[in-house]
Amino acid sequence: MRITFFIACFAAAFSFTALGQDPAPPKLGTPGALIISTAFDKDAPKTRKASIAGWSAGIGVWWIEKGALHGDEVVEDHHPSSCTWRFEATDLILTAQFRLGAAEHIAFGCRDTVPPNLHLGRTFVTEDAIWVTRMSGISKTTKSEKLAELKTKLDPEAWHSITIEIIGDHYRATVDGHVVEARHERYKDAKGLVALISKGQGAQFKNVSIWHAKPKG
Repeated sequence: MRITFFIACFAAAFSFTALGQDPAPPKLGTPGALIISTAFDKDAPKTRKASIAGWSAGIGVWWIEKGALHGDEVVEDHHPSSCTWRFEATDLILTAQFRLGAAEHIAFGCRDTVPPNLHLGRTFVTEDAIWVTRMSGISKTTKSEKLAELKTKLDPEAWHSITIEIIGDHYRATVDGHVVEARHERYKDAKGLVALISKGQGAQFKNVSIWHAKPKG
């Protein structure tokens, strides 16, 4: 019964045909317990450094309108906008939909469990490219290395789907069928936080789901 419930929750995340392309099925791992699934379909006013649909709007300004979470960078923050969810996991699978709008880029960040959750890795998406990084540190100590990149055109006004798998040392991001993947020992570290990130204004997110995962095979 428990397994059936998880399968039903996972299948529900792949039923967005009316809103854009479906998220790609995972290739590296099998979804286990659902950590969080948020549609962002209930309006919420603009907020800074507060809770929104259970997520933490930590940097920038965030609000929910017309069935989507909006996140705009604020100049005085000197940092892209960021909205986070805390948890603890070894391996994970994330699916979501996003629209770039006028934003310079959006990103899905992952951080570890070392207080205050050090950077671990990130997927970046622009109109022209998708890339993944491995990361460490936090704030001024942050270090980042681009490990893989794919040049491709994405319509900034269309909705796009993404599936991210971090299984062992393997990181795989699939955006509308475009795959970018890399391997690094850093990805094996425990995961403690996922962040929705926007550089600039106009980005939107919806139907964000995160699962614990197990390697296939």
